[in-house]
Amino acid sequence: MMHSHLKVFYEESFPVLKVTHKLPILKRGRGNRVWDIEGKEYIDFDMSNGDALLGYGNPELVNAILEGDSDQKETIEKLKRRFSLKSVKIFSSEKQAKVYAVNLARQLSGKKKIIRFGQNDLIKKCDLGEEIIAEWNNLDYLEKIVRQNYDVAAIIFEPIATHMGLVLPENDFLKRIMELSKEYGIITIADEIKTGGKYYTGASSYLKIKPDIILFGRSLAGSIPIGIVGMNYKEGDYVRASPISIKALGITLDELNEQSMYEMIRLNDILIKGYKDLIEDNKIKASVTGWGISGTIYFKESPPRKYSEFLEINVKKWNKYFKGMLDSGIIPMSNYDSQWSISKAHTEDDINVHLEKLNSVIKTTVLSH
Repeated sequence: MMHSHLKVFYEESFPVLKVTHKLPILKRGRGNRVWDIEGKEYIDFDMSNGDALLGYGNPELVNAILEGDSDQKETIEKLKRRFSLKSVKIFSSEKQAKVYAVNLARQLSGKKKIIRFGQNDLIKKCDLGEEIIAEWNNLDYLEKIVRQNYDVAAIIFEPIATHMGLVLPENDFLKRIMELSKEYGIITIADEIKTGGKYYTGASSYLKIKPDIILFGRSLAGSIPIGIVGMNYKEGDYVRASPISIKALGITLDELNEQSMYEMIRLNDILIKGYKDLIEDNKIKASVTGWGISGTIYFKESPPRKYSEFLEINVKKWNKYFKGMLDSGIIPMSNYDSQWSISKAHTEDDINVHLEKLNSVIKTTVLSH
């Protein structure tokens, strides 16, 4: 059963904050460039919602797929080593992986209810039974619902929340999730479908937590459809995905090596600093959050810590920013609740162009009204 005040947060608020910008219709892409149907070129920092981290039409990925089958066993071992997993199940889609993980949690725990945070449409649309909505970084409320609901099978969470830009866990929030789960026999499922590709070993490793189950998706396969259930206990590995998906997974893991990820993070740090400097220099009411290869801008003086604070952002200002950037040939991100992603195809010159265009947009658009 969804609690009434959180139902307002997560279901009724989004239509109110409707975005009104007109999106270009894209025709083709190469590297980090895309072209619309009218031939206009853009530098893309959305990168297919953060999934196309090798860039569009990456030759290594394309050639490897065309060559044929991959070594499935070797790819599985690469995945397990990188994320310190003991077993994996690989599916054709992220949705299938989530369904499997939730059903597995119910089977292992012998319980039914699922606690989740905010927008998790794949779980919601699967109609998997009773769920409870918690608010990210609201520890008191989480503890309350855990103690009041004896039948909780799993808590599913993004280690860093990406459904409201980019919101890191506060203080001991994740630590307490792990403690409560252990105390009440609840399975922990870390949804790293987005965050798994933003840092070399993923967000769970970065934040020093070890969930029972970790989910990964297309960002680890160059945007090719795939869903991965990684487990921190030994069980047989198996694959229910196409050979193309497995090949793409293996190549992407190779290409997004530690050195490549370090360079992508370095470029993101430059972009984040540039945003912060321009915000400060121009004295505008905005803030920036960044982690790994991603970042986001909020038209709000301080970054939100939870969803109720996210609703305070100035969406009209964001729309002006977005339209100004699009008109300047930059796709900064897909929406006000999303984030940019630096791909392997981006260069420092691309970052500099982005910041030059941002400076112009801030002076002529965001501050004009």
